[in-house]
Amino acid sequence: MQSKTILAALLFLGCFQTGKVKASSLEISPLTVNLLPGQKVTTIEVTNRGGSPVAIQIRAYGWTQQGKEDVLTPTPDLILSPPIFTIPEGVSQTIRLMLRGETAAIDERSYRLLIDEVPSANIDDQQVAIAMRVSLPMIAATASAASRELQWHAKRGPGNQILLSATNPGQTHDKVAEIVVTLPDGTHPKAVASGTNPYVLAGAQRYWVVEDGRVPTGMLRLSVTTKAGNDEHNLAVAP
Repeated sequence: MQSKTILAALLFLGCFQTGKVKASSLEISPLTVNLLPGQKVTTIEVTNRGGSPVAIQIRAYGWTQQGKEDVLTPTPDLILSPPIFTIPEGVSQTIRLMLRGETAAIDERSYRLLIDEVPSANIDDQQVAIAMRVSLPMIAATASAASRELQWHAKRGPGNQILLSATNPGQTHDKVAEIVVTLPDGTHPKAVASGTNPYVLAGAQRYWVVEDGRVPTGMLRLSVTTKAGNDEHNLAVAP
């Protein structure tokens, strides 16, 4: 499993000129939790790089997608140990994750782990506590799940914008890293995702808006980089 690290800054912002500013940082690894086929146990590590203890709560949710929305539903599939803890300054905490049930499902299983900082009860009246939240994707793979290339379509949307859609007909997720749109005049307008992350889960559909309305009809070229590789598509823009 590839391990990555994120520094998540937690700021207590001052109120006008009378408040104070405090900061602590958490280091979380890995950024994406992957369970291999048949694997049921893994760990993540949270390190407190700040100057004071930090209280943390971690919760597990089933993760699906509906249009541009990520839908999170509380799930009993995962056991988290410990689910609530306090990390002293300069100390690391290992959280053990265990997947319940069998791993013989046809489709991979997708989850989100929400890691929340619990604000201290000792903050005075002249400070505003802004609690940190980190959402980690967790994917439980299965040996029988098959991936397929994303299916792309383009159509005219409100305000004469071009809407791109990607449908994932496979049984595993994909992740869109880059989209390059080329119009017939050779220009490259920006494609902006309508969702909050680059994942396209199995069976889901995601949308992007091309910020240029200069293609009344005809074709545009799409170069897409995903987890599966690079693809080129010539798309007819539907009215």
